[in-house]
This record gives sequence, structure tokens and C-alpha cells, in this order.
Amino acid sequence: MKSQSLGNQIIKLSSVNSTNNYTAKLVKETKISFGTVIMADFQTHGKGQRSSFWKSDKGLNLLISIYFDSSFLNSENIFFLSKAIALAIRECLEKITGIKASIKWPNDILINGSKIAGVLIENQWKNEKLSSSIIGIGLNVNQVVFSGLENVISLKNLTSKVYNLNSILKSLCSSLDTQFSRLRNFDIFEIDRQYHSFLFNHNQWSNYEKNKINFKGKLIKVDSFGKMVLELENGDKKSFEIKEINLLK
Repeated sequence: MKSQSLGNQIIKLSSVNSTNNYTAKLVKETKISFGTVIMADFQTHGKGQRSSFWKSDKGLNLLISIYFDSSFLNSENIFFLSKAIALAIRECLEKITGIKASIKWPNDILINGSKIAGVLIENQWKNEKLSSSIIGIGLNVNQVVFSGLENVISLKNLTSKVYNLNSILKSLCSSLDTQFSRLRNFDIFEIDRQYHSFLFNHNQWSNYEKNKINFKGKLIKVDSFGKMVLELENGDKKSFEIKEINLLK
């Protein structure tokens, strides 16, 4: 399979259990090429981080998965893919709204402290080498009420405008292509610099929780493996996995 620009092929679905699951099925059946975008109006079991569900009303938000050739990456730099995706979504949203967005570790996108987009990356490996990635992205666009969810926002909430989902997808694919080009050129220093410049709570003291124990920490960086590095009150620095720690309000 040859790499191609994102969105050259778009498969649109009315309803699916999960765009990531659907993409994985096509990959298994070798019926999909790199750069293909799977787009759904509704997901019955949309996937989020930490085994959570991504909830979205039908036809109102952008729900996509992208089949990406990530074979040029390895286990030591794979998290730069996540950083590049977060930067692309953030950039796209700022172009659309003129409002600065931030990145909440590992790759949620926030505007005014509320979540507007989330990412779930599922990597495929062959003979212990990375072969490809399925990139799931959920972006809140035209939905204005999010029952049972706190600190969630949409483009329409922000601007009172109704957006065309196909136009949003085109803009997002353009931003992703730009960031993926930088990633393929291994411009990881600049990707890392920009990621940290937009990182929510970067260099700030915040309250965290691990195993029901609360503590204070200052977010120093997110390393190349995706671990969050905190400075503790005693001056020690400690790394935490994605599912290991929670940021408290």
C-alpha cells in the first residue's frame, strides 16, 4: 500500500459501532489504503481514552478514523504521532474560530478549559515493528447539549454558527497533512516545542490523584514515550503513565 494524502478516499457511514473498529476490519481484510478516512454520522460504541465511550448525537459532530502509514516510527518516538495529531486539531480549530485551543495530556483538545475534541490511536505491529496506525478523532461541531457530561463544548457553543462537517473534515485533513509531513521529516524538536507551548497546565502546580491519594505536582513535560513528568513538592521528578494518574479539578 502506498501513502497518500488524507481524504483522497472517504468512506461515509450512517451508523457504525466504532469507526476505529470498522477501519480495523477493513485493514484485516486488506480493503483499505493508507490515507483513507472513515466518517460516520453516529457510533453506537464510540471509543475514548481509558476504555471510555465517546458520546455524540447523530449527524451533529465529526466522527472519523484515519488509516495511517506509521511504519517509519518506532517504540521510542511513536508518541510524536500523538503530539502531531493534537497540534493539527488545535491548529484547525484556531483557524476556524480564531480562538486559541490547548492540549490536555495526552491529546484531548480544550477551548476555554472545556473539551472539544478527543483522539484514540490504535497501533498495529508486525514482527515487533510498527506497521500502521488507526487514528480515531471525535470533534464536537454542531451539538449544543451534552447530557451527563461536564466541561464539554462544541464549535456551535463557541460561535453560534452551524458548520458543514465535510468542510471541517477538509480543513482538518489539511492541518493533519502538514503535521504528518513534519513528522515524516523527523522535525520532532519543533513538534515537541509546539506541543509543550500549548500544553494545558504546563509548568503550573496542580492537584493530582493516584490510587485515591491526592498530591500536588508541576507538569514539566510529556516525554517521547507519552509519560507525563511531574515535579513534586519535595523537588523530585516522577513520570506517570496515561492510566496511572488523574488531574483533579
